[in-house]
Amino acid sequence: MVSFVSFKPGVLSEIVTFWNEVFSHKRNAYPVTKGLYRRRIVERQAFDEEGLILALAEGDVVGLVHAVKPVPSDLPIYETRRCQDNGSIAVLIIAPEWRRKGVGTALLARAEAYLGRHLHAGRTIYVGDYDVPLYHTLEGPRQPFWGDTEIMGIARDNRTLIEFLAQRGYSAVNREGQEVTMEASLSQRERPDRPPLEELGLREVTVSDEKPWPGRIGWYRREDLRGYVHGRFGPYRHQVIALVRDDVLTSHVEWYPMHQEGRVGLFDFQVAENDRAQGLGSYLLDKSLWAMAGQGYRTVELHTNTKKNALAYGMYLRRDFDVVESWVALMKKV
Repeated sequence: MVSFVSFKPGVLSEIVTFWNEVFSHKRNAYPVTKGLYRRRIVERQAFDEEGLILALAEGDVVGLVHAVKPVPSDLPIYETRRCQDNGSIAVLIIAPEWRRKGVGTALLARAEAYLGRHLHAGRTIYVGDYDVPLYHTLEGPRQPFWGDTEIMGIARDNRTLIEFLAQRGYSAVNREGQEVTMEASLSQRERPDRPPLEELGLREVTVSDEKPWPGRIGWYRREDLRGYVHGRFGPYRHQVIALVRDDVLTSHVEWYPMHQEGRVGLFDFQVAENDRAQGLGSYLLDKSLWAMAGQGYRTVELHTNTKKNALAYGMYLRRDFDVVESWVALMKKV
Protein backbone atom coordinates (compact mmCIF):
# COMPACT_ATOMS: atom_id res chain seq x y z
CA MET A 1 0.00 0.00 0.00
CA VAL A 2 1.43 3.37 -1.05
CA SER A 3 0.65 6.66 0.66
CA PHE A 4 1.50 10.15 -0.57
CA VAL A 5 2.71 12.90 1.76
CA SER A 6 4.42 16.27 1.48
CA PHE A 7 7.88 16.78 2.89
CA LYS A 8 8.48 17.00 6.62
CA PRO A 9 11.95 17.35 8.18
CA GLY A 10 11.54 13.99 9.91
CA VAL A 11 11.72 12.08 6.60
CA LEU A 12 14.93 13.69 5.36
CA SER A 13 17.03 10.61 6.20
CA GLU A 14 14.70 8.39 4.17
CA ILE A 15 14.80 10.83 1.23
CA VAL A 16 18.61 10.86 1.20
CA THR A 17 18.80 7.05 1.37
CA PHE A 18 16.35 6.73 -1.51
CA TRP A 19 18.05 9.47 -3.51
CA ASN A 20 21.49 7.88 -3.28
CA GLU A 21 20.10 4.50 -4.33
CA VAL A 22 18.08 5.55 -7.38
CA PHE A 23 20.50 8.16 -8.74
CA SER A 24 23.79 6.35 -8.17
CA HIS A 25 24.00 5.34 -11.86
CA LYS A 26 23.41 8.84 -13.19
CA ARG A 27 26.14 10.79 -14.91
CA ASN A 28 28.31 12.74 -12.42
CA ALA A 29 26.26 11.47 -9.44
CA TYR A 30 27.85 11.84 -6.02
CA PRO A 31 26.52 10.91 -2.56
CA VAL A 32 24.10 13.40 -1.02
CA THR A 33 24.03 13.91 2.74
CA LYS A 34 21.27 15.27 4.95
CA GLY A 35 23.33 18.38 5.62
CA LEU A 36 24.01 19.04 1.96
CA TYR A 37 20.38 18.52 0.88
CA ARG A 38 19.20 20.71 3.72
CA ARG A 39 21.59 23.54 2.79
CA ARG A 40 21.04 23.34 -0.95
CA ILE A 41 17.28 22.72 -1.00
CA VAL A 42 15.32 22.81 2.24
CA GLU A 43 16.78 26.00 3.75
CA ARG A 44 16.48 28.12 0.62
CA GLN A 45 13.83 30.80 0.21
CA ALA A 46 12.47 29.19 -2.98
CA PHE A 47 11.67 25.91 -1.16
CA ASP A 48 8.10 25.03 -0.19
CA GLU A 49 7.50 21.80 1.76
CA GLU A 50 4.18 21.24 0.03
CA GLY A 51 5.81 20.91 -3.38
CA LEU A 52 8.13 18.04 -2.44
CA ILE A 53 5.79 15.05 -2.53
CA LEU A 54 6.80 11.55 -1.44
CA ALA A 55 5.42 8.11 -2.13
CA LEU A 56 5.82 5.93 0.98
CA ALA A 57 5.50 2.17 1.38
CA GLU A 58 5.90 0.83 4.93
CA GLY A 59 7.74 3.99 5.91
CA ASP A 60 10.25 3.85 3.05
CA VAL A 61 10.39 6.37 0.23
CA VAL A 62 9.65 4.58 -3.06
CA GLY A 63 9.16 7.67 -5.22
CA LEU A 64 9.28 11.44 -5.12
CA VAL A 65 8.50 14.47 -7.19
CA HIS A 66 9.57 18.04 -6.47
CA ALA A 67 7.43 20.74 -8.01
CA VAL A 68 8.77 24.29 -7.61
CA LYS A 69 6.30 27.16 -7.80
CA PRO A 70 7.35 30.61 -9.15
CA VAL A 71 10.32 31.86 -7.18
CA PRO A 72 10.30 34.90 -4.87
CA SER A 73 10.39 38.09 -6.91
CA ASP A 74 12.87 39.80 -4.57
CA LEU A 75 15.72 37.45 -5.55
CA PRO A 76 17.47 39.19 -8.48
CA ILE A 77 19.25 36.05 -9.64
CA TYR A 78 15.89 34.76 -10.95
CA GLU A 79 14.49 37.95 -12.45
CA THR A 80 15.13 37.16 -16.13
CA ARG A 81 14.37 33.43 -15.88
CA ARG A 82 11.26 31.44 -16.77
CA CYS A 83 10.97 30.27 -13.16
CA GLN A 84 9.93 33.82 -12.20
CA ASP A 85 6.40 33.24 -13.55
CA ASN A 86 6.18 29.54 -14.39
CA GLY A 87 6.46 26.25 -12.54
CA SER A 88 9.15 23.58 -12.63
CA ILE A 89 9.26 19.90 -11.92
CA ALA A 90 12.84 19.58 -10.77
CA VAL A 91 12.87 15.83 -10.28
CA LEU A 92 10.52 12.86 -10.67
CA ILE A 93 11.79 9.38 -9.79
CA ILE A 94 10.29 6.03 -8.82
CA ALA A 95 12.10 3.04 -7.31
CA PRO A 96 12.56 0.42 -10.09
CA GLU A 97 10.43 -2.20 -8.33
CA TRP A 98 7.54 0.27 -8.02
CA ARG A 99 7.40 1.38 -11.63
CA ARG A 100 4.42 0.64 -13.87
CA LYS A 101 2.19 0.46 -10.81
CA GLY A 102 0.67 3.93 -11.07
CA VAL A 103 3.02 5.57 -8.54
CA GLY A 104 4.63 7.89 -11.08
CA THR A 105 1.27 8.92 -12.50
CA ALA A 106 -0.06 9.67 -9.02
CA LEU A 107 3.01 11.73 -8.08
CA LEU A 108 2.89 13.74 -11.30
CA ALA A 109 -0.82 14.45 -10.85
CA ARG A 110 -0.19 15.73 -7.33
CA ALA A 111 2.70 17.90 -8.53
CA GLU A 112 0.53 19.39 -11.28
CA ALA A 113 -2.29 20.06 -8.81
CA TYR A 114 0.15 21.83 -6.48
CA LEU A 115 1.51 24.00 -9.30
CA GLY A 116 -2.01 24.67 -10.55
CA ARG A 117 -2.76 26.37 -7.24
CA HIS A 118 0.21 28.72 -7.66
CA LEU A 119 0.23 29.49 -11.39
CA HIS A 120 -1.90 31.87 -13.40
CA ALA A 121 -3.90 30.41 -16.26
CA GLY A 122 -1.81 30.06 -19.41
CA ARG A 123 1.47 29.67 -17.55
CA THR A 124 3.67 26.66 -18.11
CA ILE A 125 5.07 23.71 -16.19
CA TYR A 126 8.58 22.82 -17.35
CA VAL A 127 10.32 19.49 -16.84
CA GLY A 128 14.04 19.13 -17.50
CA ASP A 129 14.36 22.84 -18.18
CA TYR A 130 17.52 24.88 -17.69
CA ASP A 131 15.82 27.53 -15.53
CA VAL A 132 15.17 25.35 -12.48
CA PRO A 133 15.76 26.82 -9.01
CA LEU A 134 17.59 25.00 -6.20
CA TYR A 135 18.85 21.92 -8.03
CA HIS A 136 20.65 23.51 -10.96
CA THR A 137 23.11 26.41 -10.94
CA LEU A 138 20.97 29.54 -11.08
CA GLU A 139 22.14 30.19 -7.51
CA GLY A 140 25.80 29.91 -8.43
CA PRO A 141 28.67 27.62 -9.36
CA ARG A 142 27.77 24.44 -7.50
CA GLN A 143 27.73 21.05 -9.18
CA PRO A 144 24.21 19.63 -9.44
CA PHE A 145 23.63 16.33 -7.60
CA TRP A 146 23.92 14.53 -10.96
CA GLY A 147 23.71 15.36 -14.67
CA ASP A 148 26.19 17.86 -16.03
CA THR A 149 27.85 20.99 -14.70
CA GLU A 150 24.65 23.07 -14.76
CA ILE A 151 21.52 20.88 -14.91
CA MET A 152 19.89 17.68 -13.70
CA GLY A 153 18.16 17.32 -17.04
CA ILE A 154 16.41 14.76 -19.19
CA ALA A 155 18.93 13.03 -21.44
CA ARG A 156 17.75 12.92 -25.05
CA ASP A 157 18.00 9.11 -25.08
CA ASN A 158 15.84 8.69 -21.94
CA ARG A 159 12.89 7.49 -24.00
CA THR A 160 11.07 5.99 -21.02
CA LEU A 161 10.66 9.29 -19.18
CA ILE A 162 10.06 11.30 -22.35
CA GLU A 163 7.28 8.95 -23.47
CA PHE A 164 5.79 8.86 -19.95
CA LEU A 165 5.50 12.66 -19.96
CA ALA A 166 4.28 12.82 -23.58
CA GLN A 167 1.42 10.46 -22.74
CA ARG A 168 0.38 12.92 -20.03
CA GLY A 169 0.23 15.99 -22.24
CA TYR A 170 3.81 17.24 -22.23
CA SER A 171 5.52 18.31 -25.45
CA ALA A 172 9.10 19.22 -26.29
CA VAL A 173 10.23 22.78 -25.61
CA ASN A 174 10.80 24.38 -28.99
CA ARG A 175 14.18 26.06 -28.76
CA GLU A 176 16.88 26.89 -31.25
CA GLY A 177 19.86 24.61 -31.01
CA GLN A 178 20.57 21.80 -28.59
CA GLU A 179 21.49 21.89 -24.91
CA VAL A 180 24.67 19.83 -24.66
CA THR A 181 27.40 18.73 -22.30
CA MET A 182 30.92 19.03 -23.68
CA GLU A 183 34.25 17.94 -22.25
CA ALA A 184 37.92 18.08 -23.14
CA SER A 185 41.27 16.94 -21.85
CA LEU A 186 43.36 19.59 -20.13
CA SER A 187 46.72 18.09 -21.03
CA GLN A 188 49.22 20.13 -23.06
CA ARG A 189 47.57 23.52 -22.63
CA GLU A 190 49.84 26.44 -23.44
CA ARG A 191 49.70 29.85 -21.82
CA PRO A 192 48.27 32.28 -24.41
CA ASP A 193 49.88 35.55 -25.43
CA ARG A 194 48.37 38.50 -23.62
CA PRO A 195 46.50 40.95 -25.90
CA PRO A 196 47.07 44.74 -25.55
CA LEU A 197 44.44 45.17 -22.85
CA GLU A 198 45.57 48.63 -21.79
CA GLU A 199 45.06 49.99 -25.30
CA LEU A 200 41.45 48.85 -25.03
CA GLY A 201 40.99 50.46 -21.62
CA LEU A 202 40.93 47.09 -19.88
CA ARG A 203 42.78 45.40 -17.07
CA GLU A 204 42.87 41.74 -16.09
CA VAL A 205 41.90 40.50 -12.64
CA THR A 206 41.64 37.11 -10.96
CA VAL A 207 38.79 36.39 -8.57
CA SER A 208 38.00 33.53 -6.19
CA ASP A 209 35.91 32.83 -3.12
CA GLU A 210 39.03 33.75 -1.12
CA LYS A 211 39.65 36.88 -3.20
CA PRO A 212 36.17 38.18 -4.06
CA TRP A 213 35.32 40.89 -6.56
CA PRO A 214 33.82 43.83 -4.62
CA GLY A 215 32.59 46.00 -7.47
CA ARG A 216 30.03 46.18 -10.27
CA ILE A 217 29.46 43.38 -12.76
CA GLY A 218 28.38 44.58 -16.18
CA TRP A 219 25.58 42.11 -16.89
CA TYR A 220 23.77 42.63 -13.58
CA ARG A 221 20.76 44.79 -14.27
CA ARG A 222 20.57 46.31 -10.81
CA GLU A 223 23.24 48.88 -10.11
CA ASP A 224 23.04 48.28 -6.37
CA LEU A 225 24.41 44.72 -6.80
CA ARG A 226 28.10 44.39 -6.06
CA GLY A 227 30.30 41.37 -6.63
CA TYR A 228 29.20 37.83 -7.41
CA VAL A 229 25.89 37.24 -5.63
CA HIS A 230 26.29 33.47 -5.21
CA GLY A 231 27.28 33.82 -1.55
CA ARG A 232 23.75 34.62 -0.45
CA PHE A 233 22.80 31.04 -1.39
CA GLY A 234 25.37 29.29 0.81
CA PRO A 235 29.02 28.25 0.57
CA TYR A 236 30.56 27.77 -2.86
CA ARG A 237 33.96 27.65 -4.52
CA HIS A 238 34.80 29.38 -7.75
CA GLN A 239 37.67 30.93 -9.66
CA VAL A 240 37.51 33.62 -12.31
CA ILE A 241 39.73 35.30 -14.87
CA ALA A 242 38.07 38.57 -15.81
CA LEU A 243 38.47 41.85 -17.68
CA VAL A 244 37.57 45.15 -16.03
CA ARG A 245 36.87 48.58 -17.53
CA ASP A 246 36.28 51.64 -15.36
CA ASP A 247 36.02 49.39 -12.29
CA VAL A 248 33.18 47.40 -13.87
CA LEU A 249 33.81 43.71 -14.54
CA THR A 250 32.78 43.29 -18.18
CA SER A 251 33.97 39.83 -19.33
CA HIS A 252 34.99 36.64 -17.58
CA VAL A 253 35.49 32.89 -17.51
CA GLU A 254 34.33 31.26 -14.28
CA TRP A 255 34.91 27.67 -13.10
CA TYR A 256 34.50 25.44 -10.06
CA PRO A 257 35.94 22.09 -8.85
CA MET A 258 33.70 19.08 -9.42
CA HIS A 259 33.20 16.24 -6.96
CA GLN A 260 34.77 13.76 -9.36
CA GLU A 261 38.55 13.67 -8.95
CA GLY A 262 40.49 15.52 -11.62
CA ARG A 263 37.42 17.20 -13.13
CA VAL A 264 36.53 20.88 -13.25
CA GLY A 265 33.35 22.59 -14.42
CA LEU A 266 33.56 25.64 -16.68
CA PHE A 267 30.55 27.44 -15.29
CA ASP A 268 30.24 30.70 -17.24
CA PHE A 269 31.96 32.38 -20.19
CA GLN A 270 30.94 35.90 -21.16
CA VAL A 271 32.55 38.57 -23.30
CA ALA A 272 31.06 42.07 -23.45
CA GLU A 273 29.43 42.64 -26.84
CA ASN A 274 31.46 45.78 -27.61
CA ASP A 275 34.70 43.93 -26.87
CA ARG A 276 34.15 41.02 -29.23
CA ALA A 277 36.12 40.26 -32.41
CA GLN A 278 39.36 41.42 -30.78
CA GLY A 279 40.67 38.10 -29.55
CA LEU A 280 39.63 38.72 -25.95
CA GLY A 281 37.31 35.72 -25.74
CA SER A 282 40.00 33.40 -27.07
CA TYR A 283 42.46 34.82 -24.57
CA LEU A 284 40.14 34.42 -21.60
CA LEU A 285 39.18 30.88 -22.57
CA ASP A 286 42.74 29.74 -23.30
CA LYS A 287 44.09 31.41 -20.16
CA SER A 288 41.46 29.71 -18.03
CA LEU A 289 42.10 26.27 -19.57
CA TRP A 290 45.83 26.77 -19.00
CA ALA A 291 45.13 27.76 -15.38
CA MET A 292 42.89 24.73 -14.80
CA ALA A 293 45.59 22.40 -16.13
CA GLY A 294 48.12 24.08 -13.86
CA GLN A 295 45.86 23.41 -10.88
CA GLY A 296 46.05 19.68 -11.59
CA TYR A 297 42.70 19.13 -13.30
CA ARG A 298 42.73 16.54 -16.07
CA THR A 299 39.28 17.07 -17.64
CA VAL A 300 37.08 20.12 -18.08
CA GLU A 301 33.33 19.86 -18.61
CA LEU A 302 30.75 22.49 -19.55
CA HIS A 303 27.13 23.04 -20.56
CA THR A 304 26.19 25.12 -23.59
CA ASN A 305 23.65 25.58 -26.37
CA THR A 306 24.73 24.97 -29.94
CA LYS A 307 22.78 27.98 -31.33
CA LYS A 308 22.16 30.40 -28.48
CA ASN A 309 25.85 30.21 -27.61
CA ALA A 310 27.03 29.51 -31.15
CA LEU A 311 30.15 31.67 -30.92
CA ALA A 312 31.34 29.97 -27.74
CA TYR A 313 30.31 26.56 -29.06
CA GLY A 314 32.56 27.03 -32.08
CA MET A 315 35.43 28.07 -29.81
CA TYR A 316 34.98 24.92 -27.74
CA LEU A 317 35.02 22.71 -30.83
CA ARG A 318 38.27 24.32 -32.00
CA ARG A 319 39.79 23.48 -28.62
CA ASP A 320 38.98 19.77 -28.92
CA PHE A 321 35.83 19.75 -26.81
CA ASP A 322 33.47 16.89 -27.69
CA VAL A 323 29.71 16.66 -27.11
CA VAL A 324 29.17 13.83 -24.62
CA GLU A 325 25.47 14.30 -23.76
CA SER A 326 22.41 16.07 -25.18
CA TRP A 327 19.44 17.25 -23.13
CA VAL A 328 15.76 17.93 -23.76
CA ALA A 329 13.04 19.78 -21.88
CA LEU A 330 9.27 19.29 -21.94
CA MET A 331 6.42 21.64 -21.14
CA LYS A 332 2.71 21.67 -20.43
CA LYS A 333 0.34 24.64 -20.22
CA VAL A 334 -1.72 25.09 -17.09
